[in-house]
Amino acid sequence: MEDSLYDATTHVLCIPKLPAALSALVSRPPAGRREDPDKQRAQLSSHADAFARSLGKERPRYEKEEEREKLGGLRQCTWTSLDNVVGREEDDQRPELWPGKRKRRKISRNGDDSDDEDGRQQLRGLAVSLIYEKDTFQFMIYTQSPRCSLSKRRRIAASKHQPTAESEEESAILLSKSSPTALKSFTKYLQDTFSVTTIYPFEPSSSQMQVTLERYLATIHKSLSSARPQSLHDSFSSILGKIEFTVSFSHPVATGLRSIHVAIPATAFLTWYNSVETSEGGNQRGQRTFSESLAGWIKAKSGLCLPVLHEKDGMIAQLAQQHKPGNGDKATGGGDNRDDPSNSSETSKAQDSPASMTMKISRISTEAYTISAASGLKFKSRALHAVEGPSDDTGTAADDRDNCVRRANRGLLLAIIEYTRRSHDKQQSHATDGMTLGDVT
Repeated sequence: MEDSLYDATTHVLCIPKLPAALSALVSRPPAGRREDPDKQRAQLSSHADAFARSLGKERPRYEKEEEREKLGGLRQCTWTSLDNVVGREEDDQRPELWPGKRKRRKISRNGDDSDDEDGRQQLRGLAVSLIYEKDTFQFMIYTQSPRCSLSKRRRIAASKHQPTAESEEESAILLSKSSPTALKSFTKYLQDTFSVTTIYPFEPSSSQMQVTLERYLATIHKSLSSARPQSLHDSFSSILGKIEFTVSFSHPVATGLRSIHVAIPATAFLTWYNSVETSEGGNQRGQRTFSESLAGWIKAKSGLCLPVLHEKDGMIAQLAQQHKPGNGDKATGGGDNRDDPSNSSETSKAQDSPASMTMKISRISTEAYTISAASGLKFKSRALHAVEGPSDDTGTAADDRDNCVRRANRGLLLAIIEYTRRSHDKQQSHATDGMTLGDVT
């Protein structure tokens, strides 16, 4: 993720269906098609000029004058393709490489681009910048690499012969660091130029935020897991600090009470992770997720019942299965084991309980990131700085230390993209029942 997006609240919008023309700009042309990079670079430059010209259209004169007084004149508009956004991808975003110019990529022994070295899903992106005299606005469109399970050669062959069909299956997200007026202008340009039919704000549910938190904590833990216990504890604390939950109420439960805040040290995740290890070396984490255990601990200490993960959420079941401990690189700190009959009654009661209907977690914040149902995402550079430097005490490779926060941030964006796609699929499957996108949770 680009460094310019850190330490600023970025609004997130969902694009459930990415048109082929826009997808072609988001991804770098396949290897072996040497004429395409120049063609794509020309297209990016053309769109940058066209978007800059469109900014002043259909706007009152007084709005233009107010904007110029506040921002100064528009000095430059750039469109940049961000293929293979992973690890130190920010090194590719130097101004001299705009628009669309890229560093030479690593080439493996068989001549393929090393765009998927460890089998993880990759982000592709498009960066659009409006550089004014007094400020800079940015828009980032991110999508995941299609068909990650295919080999590189098969993906290249598929992209040559079926670009349209592939693009139609893609979903994307738009991150905006701009004024509401500029965002409106950009989304209108996407609609008019690329026929983007649907763009809507990402409003994460309580369970979504908890699932992404567990995934985030597990990613950091995995990256630092080779460290000695005390060093792991210290690193975890310096990166994440404390976890703050904001619990909002859907209707008043007491005069003037609209929300409450609960804070715990992030190292509680390590306590939970280690406490369920059995003497035989196995674990019982699949029985209760970190969020569920945390909710039980808070209830025991304060009497406060917090909403926990529910099977209703479309993303929950899949993530719980993907991130059960013991599944190699996909392991996280907790699986949900919802197929266990002993859990079915408890889950059903939790779903139907008055507490789950009157309160929800509307915001989760750590020293690394904040996610909110109302205001979007904020990634914090402090966490990046916390993992910089040598790793003598942790036993973790320097590159891994440098990248673990970026990797967790990337995983969070991928989770939102995946949820956007699944929500769209669910909405499509219920179209005959008259459901709207707002009905999909």
